Amino acid sequence: PREANGQKHDTVDRLMSVIDRELGHGENGTYAKFVSDATSDLSDIFVSRLASLIAMAGTRCLTVLTSTWRHPDQRHRLKRLEDALSKHLPEHAPFAFGAFTPPGDDSSHPRGRLRAIGDFLAGLSSKCYPPTGMRILVLDDFFATAASTWLVDDLDAGSIEGAEEYLRSRLPQSKDFALKIVHTYDSWLTPNGLSVEVGAGLTMEHYCHAAEFLGGGCSICRRPPAAAPKERAVAKTVKNKKVSFAIKSCDANAPSGKAKATAMSKFSDRGRSFSLPWMVKMGNVF
Repeated sequence: PREANGQKHDTVDRLMSVIDRELGHGENGTYAKFVSDATSDLSDIFVSRLASLIAMAGTRCLTVLTSTWRHPDQRHRLKRLEDALSKHLPEHAPFAFGAFTPPGDDSSHPRGRLRAIGDFLAGLSSKCYPPTGMRILVLDDFFATAASTWLVDDLDAGSIEGAEEYLRSRLPQSKDFALKIVHTYDSWLTPNGLSVEVGAGLTMEHYCHAAEFLGGGCSICRRPPAAAPKERAVAKTVKNKKVSFAIKSCDANAPSGKAKATAMSKFSDRGRSFSLPWMVKMGNVF
């Protein structure tokens, strides 16, 4: 009982630390601002940011869902997210995910998530995407884990760059493309020395990195937008605690971005994962 009480105390300390964690990058407030709506289980802030990135992708966007929300028993949550995104899109344009990754064991470990994204990229057809100019953005917290721990297909990715290289290796070699992972993850130590890891969601800092890659720039750090290729396809995947999706665009004049917009955030406590149903985290956008 004493040990159990100690674990509960540590969990409370971690929760309070998440609530008090300052966001930075010009964004006022703490993670508490991303509390989700009790009815929808969605954070309106993250939904709005995701919708703005989808709008950047242009009219030829294909969205591909690659999280557990693609499963039949999660259709009510998926519909709720799609409806919320529609309300934030220009002229309230109807929104629906255009495709789903095949079923697989990708819902509990970064290895499965990276492999699922890689399998999807490997199946890209030149009939749907231009042979040159493809731009791929992956937005994911990879189950609130540090990149140094990532392994996939016997490859010790060990870093964001290593994971990006793995995904590049899965694409048809004939394609000319740019690829970037925005790891929507944060970690720190509490004043008592407890380690905290969270799926941070689409904070302004992560939004900035995504928008810069897609040509949108950042109004806070004032970094110029990335040069847009003459022809490109933008693929985005978004994962919310249980939602991930990909958005691809063949619109040469429209940038694109990622966000993870569901209403769950999680952190790890000595190897155990906890879901915080009052927060929204951003998932993988590729």
